[in-house]
Amino acid sequence: MRVKKFFRSLSLFLLPIFLSGQSMRDLNYQVVKLSYVEVDRALAILKTVGYTVVEFKGGKGELSGEYSFAPTVAGTLNIKELPAKSILPIIIKVPDTETVSLLTQEKGKSAKGKKAELGLDLAGIPMLGTTAGAPQQQLLIGYNPNDFEPVARLLDLLTNRIDIPAAQIQIEALVIEIDSDRLNSLGIDFGGAQGGITGEFPAPDSRTGALNPFTLVFDRTVLGTATDFTAKLQALVSSSAAEILSRPSVLVLDGRQARIQVGQQIPIVKTTSTQTAVSKSVDYIPVGIVLNLRPRVSEDQTRITIQIETIITETEERTGALAATSGVQEAPLINNRKVQSFVRVANNTPFIVGGLISKKISDVQGGVPFLSSIPILGRLFSSSTVETQRKEVIVVITPHIITEEGSNFSRVIPLDSEIFNAFGNQLFQNSYRVQNADIYDLSFIHESTVFQDMLNQIGTAAEVDKTLMVTQPFSGLLGGEIPGEEILVRRMLYDIIERHDYYKYINPEKVIFFKKEPQDPAGFEVNGLKRYIENISGNNALKMSYSVYQKATAEKPFVRPTADLDYISFERDFNYKGELEKTNIHGATMEEDIFTIIIKEKKHERRLYEVLILKKILEINTDLKQNLRYFQPGIEILFPAPEVLEKNVHVVDRDVARYFYEVNNYYGMFEKDFNRKTAAVGRLLEKR
Repeated sequence: MRVKKFFRSLSLFLLPIFLSGQSMRDLNYQVVKLSYVEVDRALAILKTVGYTVVEFKGGKGELSGEYSFAPTVAGTLNIKELPAKSILPIIIKVPDTETVSLLTQEKGKSAKGKKAELGLDLAGIPMLGTTAGAPQQQLLIGYNPNDFEPVARLLDLLTNRIDIPAAQIQIEALVIEIDSDRLNSLGIDFGGAQGGITGEFPAPDSRTGALNPFTLVFDRTVLGTATDFTAKLQALVSSSAAEILSRPSVLVLDGRQARIQVGQQIPIVKTTSTQTAVSKSVDYIPVGIVLNLRPRVSEDQTRITIQIETIITETEERTGALAATSGVQEAPLINNRKVQSFVRVANNTPFIVGGLISKKISDVQGGVPFLSSIPILGRLFSSSTVETQRKEVIVVITPHIITEEGSNFSRVIPLDSEIFNAFGNQLFQNSYRVQNADIYDLSFIHESTVFQDMLNQIGTAAEVDKTLMVTQPFSGLLGGEIPGEEILVRRMLYDIIERHDYYKYINPEKVIFFKKEPQDPAGFEVNGLKRYIENISGNNALKMSYSVYQKATAEKPFVRPTADLDYISFERDFNYKGELEKTNIHGATMEEDIFTIIIKEKKHERRLYEVLILKKILEINTDLKQNLRYFQPGIEILFPAPEVLEKNVHVVDRDVARYFYEVNNYYGMFEKDFNRKTAAVGRLLEKR
């Protein structure tokens, strides 16, 4: 209802407007979904640049949850002046769907404002807002269908200048309790001034004499590398001079706040006495370590400025008469240290926030058993010493700027470990996380001078004609696509299937194919593949070829992927891959290609079953983008459940034949597909 009202009000508002002899209904429209920036912020920039923007003022509608929208044109432009202005493309803000929270109702009150009873709370809250499925943060762009150049410039501005993602920073924290007397083991004199160290050493507290926290930032020249510094800390841990209390890590956007809290909730029993009764309640006080951070990345992404707050608290038992007089049972004393600071460090450089120095004095009693317990004489056989122990909690913080492209993103993905894979589940889908070892080294593609020359030509042409930036195949190539890369992705997926022996879940009895049969009214018959494989003799190999010999028509809209099946003989010098290359024919288009499966040995039969699983994986992972930018370590791939593979029927079709040839000759197929598509791009560039 809300969407209908929006478009009705828009049409009534803009219908009388004529632009160069055209009405608004004669324009073409394109919806743009913003990915990172808010619509209002993007519109503010577009207004400043000079684009005509139509927004809406919302009012209450006839019914609860409905709205009435009144269009307004941004700036000083009057609606009556529109025909006289050069306003195309016109940008229309699509009002966001109202987000109604389930928790908007005030806690403890019913819909009528009265105190809610227990029954009403258990029954839930009234959902008064309307529900809509429209996506949010959208723009509607109207333009002249005969002049796309202004739209291309607008889309280029939105995509490459305004709607861009913020950088991400991974903040690693290392919380260590260390023996203060052995801090020199770090190789740094905290008490003296050194080059490369910045920070303050505040004087002790004038009231208590306790040492205050400090913050130190170390330059690379002092630490050498972050790895060296980590090694020194590890040496302290190994020698029992330090204990790692926690190693939290958080990923945060540039300019956003991150909060890390490590500790516990201390219960405090509070007693309240009145003339008639005594009541008790329990309060919880958080203690431990709290890190509040807000990082900001420099323009060249080499340094990070961080606003940081470190709070370190610990408890001391509060017992005896002091606890009783306060009216609080078992109430501890809480020692608190806080650091608030701004620091600037280089990327991947650790810095230390020093925190809580504690001094614990304890009496250690010892003696000879039995003899030390004799009155008076026992003192001769016992000893008493006083031990002083100084401990300090320090926090080592290391920021890392994370880029989604390249190996730096590997900091935030799961480690290459089988514990992150989920095979053998009964209730959930099997899944596998791609590891670094699964990714091929394909640097040779970007190092190709032919490919680089083509990209340079497209980039030069796009500077002149902005429509290339939003038109395939040019926009894809400029965005990082590689012609034929889907072949490499499928081969890497196949390697994962092969390594896990997943083929054993395929039941050969349930593998079928469609064979041509002119005598059948349908033109084909269904056959099981197993008996044809069993008939392979020592001198023969089974060949199955798929080609587009018949196209769909109005009278016969469905065409089955039938196979030409035959047995071929081979001599002693038979070359399997050479025969595959010869029987797989590639024409000018993919429709003219002929794909062939050849099964000669058991390993070829296994490969066919693995390709059937590959096809199934591509079907159930509908959001899996078959490009090298997306197929990176850390992504999760759903695998079909073994029981599904065992029970389902598997059809060998043209796609299976194509994948079979690709996994056998993936580099040759990639090179041919690359050459075919780049040649087509070259021809398109010549026509411009």
